[in-house]
Amino acid sequence: MPGNFSPGAPSDSSQPGVPWQRCAGAAGGGSPEGRQDGGCLSVLGSALPPDALAVRRKLRCTRNYIHANLFASFGLRATSVIVKDALLEKRWGMERARSPRAAIGCRAAQVVMQYCILANHYWFLVEAVYLYKLLIGAVFSERNYYRLYLYLGWGTPVVFVVPWMAAKYLKENAECWALNENMAYWWIIRIPILLASLINLLIFMRILKVILAKLRANQKGYADYKLR
Repeated sequence: MPGNFSPGAPSDSSQPGVPWQRCAGAAGGGSPEGRQDGGCLSVLGSALPPDALAVRRKLRCTRNYIHANLFASFGLRATSVIVKDALLEKRWGMERARSPRAAIGCRAAQVVMQYCILANHYWFLVEAVYLYKLLIGAVFSERNYYRLYLYLGWGTPVVFVVPWMAAKYLKENAECWALNENMAYWWIIRIPILLASLINLLIFMRILKVILAKLRANQKGYADYKLR
């Protein structure tokens, strides 16, 4: 019986050539369904080829994590814009009384949208910094710096969105915070975007210089090759 299984005895799932259906009796304790699921997953996991496990390990790297965060920022930016427009037109624009509850929802959507826009720009900056690091051949622990990349991509926008939200609440607390009567408050969230774009441009120019320098260095080995 499955309940009399001894942990010290070898199970059928460890023997070669045993069908996967028999792994239900190779685990002890719990319900029969739980034993069957756990045993089968163990057998199927051990049956995976080493190449598949190696590919999975290669995919779990800083580069792919940064790409995933950039794509996520694109999705969040598009979604936040759609939600904000929907609330602005359907809930706020068509509600005659314009209750405080509608105003809170509309303003919250506006804040989230500004955060997502900033996060998208700063994940572009993270991509540029990481690419520059790869080209210049800097050597350091990627795992330690990935946390800094997370802070730069998702944390930096908070530093600017919170003051903008406070300024809007204290000085321009009207409608959905979409109007900019005082442009000084508007620049609180626009200057960081311009700064990130400028740094991206400088890094791009530096990357071009590094690439051209490497091409010129490789050109010395080819007499019939000209760099134009």
